[in-house]
Amino acid sequence: MEEETKAIAALPDDDLAGVLRVLPPRSLAVARSVCKAWRNIIDARGLLLAHLLPHSVRGVFVNYIDHDRPHLFSRPCSSSTFPGIDGLLSFVPNDDNRRDWWTVLDHCNGLVLCNINWESQLCVCNPATQRWTILPEDNTELSRRLPCAYIAFDPIVSPHDEVFLIPDVPEKPKTTAPSVQPQAEQMIDEPFYLDWLFPSPEGAADQADEYQQDPHRFTEWPPSPWSLKVFSSRTRQWEDRSFVRESQPVGTVEEMRLHPHEPTWQGPRQRYAVYHNGGHYVHCRGSFVARFSLSNDKYQVIKMPIEEKDVKSYLGRSKDGVCFGIVYNQQLRVWKLSDSCGNMEWLLKYEANIMLYASYIAALPYTNGRQPDGSWMVEEDNSENETGSEESIECDSDSDEYNSDVSDIDENIETKSNESIEWDSDNDDIITVEAKGNERAWERLTILGFHPYKEVVFLVGWFGIACYHFNSSKVQYLGNSRPKCYYRNHTNGIYESFVYTPCMIGDLLDGDNTGHEL
Repeated sequence: MEEETKAIAALPDDDLAGVLRVLPPRSLAVARSVCKAWRNIIDARGLLLAHLLPHSVRGVFVNYIDHDRPHLFSRPCSSSTFPGIDGLLSFVPNDDNRRDWWTVLDHCNGLVLCNINWESQLCVCNPATQRWTILPEDNTELSRRLPCAYIAFDPIVSPHDEVFLIPDVPEKPKTTAPSVQPQAEQMIDEPFYLDWLFPSPEGAADQADEYQQDPHRFTEWPPSPWSLKVFSSRTRQWEDRSFVRESQPVGTVEEMRLHPHEPTWQGPRQRYAVYHNGGHYVHCRGSFVARFSLSNDKYQVIKMPIEEKDVKSYLGRSKDGVCFGIVYNQQLRVWKLSDSCGNMEWLLKYEANIMLYASYIAALPYTNGRQPDGSWMVEEDNSENETGSEESIECDSDSDEYNSDVSDIDENIETKSNESIEWDSDNDDIITVEAKGNERAWERLTILGFHPYKEVVFLVGWFGIACYHFNSSKVQYLGNSRPKCYYRNHTNGIYESFVYTPCMIGDLLDGDNTGHEL
């Protein structure tokens, strides 16, 4: 046996990788712990990623208006032997088991960024492995106000993630200087705003004073360099990181302040972001996307393909890469971001009229304020108080470098193989509608998210969710996304939604906590 092991070890790396590739997942995980050379070969070629990072959608995390927690809308698991994904995130620490308001801020390749403890603290968690980490507080004013926070993570490149704090609007002056009457020749150079002459509930006069006193209001936005607060799980610290702009600015600081904060009253409260091929794409206020290159600390400004007015837009990732979509007047339009020799441009890829499907979903019967269930359901706690567990077990970060993650890998592979993490057929629950000539768009469909591995977009009416297949124009009704514990009010609705893809790698958050077993 020893001679056979030596013979295998003497093989060239490519030949050894060919031998390891045919091993079953459990044996491959054990081989990874034999020595550092074998582990490097397995990791460098991603031999375990097909088992630990399945290209499938587990569900959609949804934040609800005036509701204290998000829920996972998904197809129930078929297995009862092994624990599935904890869609309630009950393993995430709570505020001493008291009622706690928290939300999902972002999702990237299986890691979920949450805003917990009465939305005052950031937490990164993995619902598949039930590992979590609370980010340390940064004492700067920017961090205390928790501006738009996004997470970037690529397990193929590194087991570490990064969290970015990106302000949605340039900072206003922190102090108010005494008002000074400008000279006549100075007044000619300064812009004049008619609103300054009339009082308004929003304090237009006060805003005019701020504009006059801010010497930076005509500077370009976004700036170059653009200094952002970035947290790295590798160092466990916040740092100031500067990105140099490689394109023209989108406008001025003043124009960004005057730009509408959100396209609709229902949100989202912060726009979406996408990580793709080493670039972090963030949809910013002012109708542009900033693409941050994490390898060289540079960024580009990409203007949106359409001005967003009174629409709930969505920036996401589809099978072909970064995409952007809206539904306006029941017309679904989706653009793909194309990179041609470094020149980023939006190409209109899909366009379809979905009024018939909107009418169909609106006509579904309501029972106690709920539309009928489908093959997908909302995961929720049946107990009176939806709180997380008080217990959490600290991971042993000082354990052996190789053996410490073998058990996690084995357990997660078996969990993955014994649960159904995607709907069974694209032909289930197909909606068939016929035009009668008197259809009226009672229901406004909006985009809930994109399937990252299929040509599919998720759509939602009030709470009824369907998916539209671009290639076949098929529409499936998935079910009702309204939790039973969600109190009834005229303000009910959905803020943000995140298509969740599981990541089964057990040692992503090295040295962090893991929740109790379900």
